[in-house]
Amino acid sequence: MNLGEKIKAYFQEAELYQTHGLLAESLEKFRAIEGLIKANQNIRNRNSLLEKLSTRVESLKKTIQRLDGSNKPPQASPDAQSLMKEMYSFDDPDAKGSASLGGAIALAKFGQYDKAIEEFNRLLEVDALRLDAAKNLLWCWIEQNYAEYAVSLYQKWRKAKLFPPAEISVIQNYFTELIKHKGLDLELEIDGLESQKTVEPDSELDEDELLDINSVRFTLPRGKREGEKIEMEVSFQSGQYIRMIIPRKEKDLIESIKPGDLFKDMVFYSPVAIFSGEGYVSSRNEINAGPKKGDSSLEIKIIKIVS
Repeated sequence: MNLGEKIKAYFQEAELYQTHGLLAESLEKFRAIEGLIKANQNIRNRNSLLEKLSTRVESLKKTIQRLDGSNKPPQASPDAQSLMKEMYSFDDPDAKGSASLGGAIALAKFGQYDKAIEEFNRLLEVDALRLDAAKNLLWCWIEQNYAEYAVSLYQKWRKAKLFPPAEISVIQNYFTELIKHKGLDLELEIDGLESQKTVEPDSELDEDELLDINSVRFTLPRGKREGEKIEMEVSFQSGQYIRMIIPRKEKDLIESIKPGDLFKDMVFYSPVAIFSGEGYVSSRNEINAGPKKGDSSLEIKIIKIVS
């Protein structure tokens, strides 16, 4: 595991511990990340990262000091604590039980879907872990009631021939059983699969070229608000894909954007830079469960950066 992967795994573990009330363990991991960064002078944005970590550490310390015997943080069950720790106890990136895959599975099992999906997408690039990553990705999307998106993702893998025939057969069987178990009225068509979805344009960017994006601005192409420039906050990013949430009350906005739209004048805002480029609307789906039920999830693929 290289330095970047180790820092990322430690950070995910620290956040998972904090989510489940294991504040001391979380603090320990954040301090370990500080140590790794301080020991390496070549990390990009090193000072900024250290400042953010320092703020996080101080906040955790104050929280721990403030809590007394009558107001202790919620404790994860012994089984949950054991699972979280065991998932991170492996250190072989080519093994099924590696820290990378195991950590992502732990995040998913405890409902940290966005972070788990980000990690599973990264692991699709690792030959030894690709099959397990794909199966877990489908499980994550189904668990969040994004069944149609899961189907389109499966279709995309088939079309791109990301997996050899034997592995795609395993994925198909797994996915079919998953759909059946959930009682969903969906069928995985094999013939004519490529014609079911508009082909997304290829991105000119490598995933590691992109900075973290906090928000975007673009012009609405149709509807009552056609020509209006709007700014939206990014709720999740995975490589070239960014996802935003449109509140259900914004009906005019929802109707102004459709899958297949290409925004040629997008502006992307990151913590360290502002740049423009093109984005393709890969999906727009209504959220059917959870606190965001009724809202719409908008996914945009970054195609190119102009300046």
